[in-house]
Amino acid sequence: MVGQKYRDRLYALGLLLAAAFALYANTFGHAWILDDFPVIVNNPDVQSLAGFWADSYPGRPLRELTFLLDHALFGLDPAGWHVQNVFWHGVNAFLLFLLADRLGCSRFVAWSAALLFLVHPVQVEVVANISHRKDSLALACILLATLAYLRALRPEARTLPWLAVALSLALVGWTAKQNAVMLPLLWLGYELAFVDRKNRLLLRQPKCLVAGAITATLGFLGWYLLGGGMPLHRQAMVGVMAKMTVYLNPDNVAPYFLMVLKSLTFMVGKLLWPLALAPEYVYPAPSGWFDPWVLGALAILGIYGMLLWRARRLWPPFFFALLWIGLFWLPTANLWPLSYFAADRYLYTPTLGLALMTALVVERWCPPKNYLPAQVMAMGLLACCLLTWQQNRVWATPLSLWTQAVRVAPESTSALNNLGGAYLELGQLERSLEFFHKAAANFDNPMPWYNLGRVYEQLGDRDKAIFHYRSFLAFNDPVTAQLARRLRLRLFRQYGIQLR
Repeated sequence: MVGQKYRDRLYALGLLLAAAFALYANTFGHAWILDDFPVIVNNPDVQSLAGFWADSYPGRPLRELTFLLDHALFGLDPAGWHVQNVFWHGVNAFLLFLLADRLGCSRFVAWSAALLFLVHPVQVEVVANISHRKDSLALACILLATLAYLRALRPEARTLPWLAVALSLALVGWTAKQNAVMLPLLWLGYELAFVDRKNRLLLRQPKCLVAGAITATLGFLGWYLLGGGMPLHRQAMVGVMAKMTVYLNPDNVAPYFLMVLKSLTFMVGKLLWPLALAPEYVYPAPSGWFDPWVLGALAILGIYGMLLWRARRLWPPFFFALLWIGLFWLPTANLWPLSYFAADRYLYTPTLGLALMTALVVERWCPPKNYLPAQVMAMGLLACCLLTWQQNRVWATPLSLWTQAVRVAPESTSALNNLGGAYLELGQLERSLEFFHKAAANFDNPMPWYNLGRVYEQLGDRDKAIFHYRSFLAFNDPVTAQLARRLRLRLFRQYGIQLR
């Protein structure tokens, strides 16, 4: 019986990995793209162990260790690097299959949830873009830690060793992405819904729990301020400080949180209706508290809270799925300013909860006659597969990626500027000028002006180049301060021109 159980699990693992590689087969010809250049191509930390220990580009240690393996096997040929990305995504689907089984779900729910997580189109950003492997690695550790914690709750298990394993895996996941910090709250929720009071583990020791939370918080702050966190985010935080200024200004707190609420509605929409996906989303700020997007967010939060309250006693697996979505949404919900209000990669981990919740609902509300639940899930999975296959193509090259971004958000300065950069890399100067001019017309980012200067300089029109370089420097943007210094020095050495 035990042997059959393990054979079934190996069968599930093999099938889900095969499905993952089949679905993402068209990513193996993709070029380096987006953050791949600073994180991989130009990063000495991922090219040797000596470079890793030098830590010249502080990042996510677990992710960088997996990059070391890729570099040793494939050099800087991106095709081989995609193997691990797809592998970890397939492993996460399998771990969800195991988790659903541990939660007491049926085989239909376990298979449906695993497959829906595997094929959902919003996962493409993490799977197709190598530098975003941090999300899939962190989720693998989160799932393994949760499975170890559930093992620790078994009456026949050796509780302390398994709990130590769970906490260790959570810490390892933390080195990939810090959303693993939400795990203790997930485990507490599990005990509230699934475990009798006398058999609870964490809730029986509230003092230890509080002490552990304080220790983890201090450890995180220490790591962030003194270790890898602050250097990792130093450059990004320069840009985020603009948000911080808004966030800390009492006159602007309400508008900021209105934007947070609109972003919630926007991303829930992408999760439920995954069309027009892009690497960047730009949308106007809401008009006020009665803006439809804001009212939608408030309705979502109200329904979520009501379902969470009722499901804890009436439907524990559904409660767990809801809790998973909410807890792993919080780190990217912009309650503390992040680089973006919305991004597909923010949904990678919460999608697991949605997949489990969807499978549970289909099983309960679709009559089993004529295999209707299986038919409903099959149609949904097929639609997701087609959308995912198409979205994979978007991430093939910088040109395809930013063409899609401009199609989705035609007013986005960043998307227009990056599309111009893609044409510039291809040597299509006139085409690049078109998009750089459109981006510069928004007057909210200095980089299009700098890029216009580059293009006009290549075309031999020095007067126009200097005009656009001067406009770039006039922004006096701290994010581009180093680039501005290099530009001034080069123009002085090359042309004898001093720009202020």
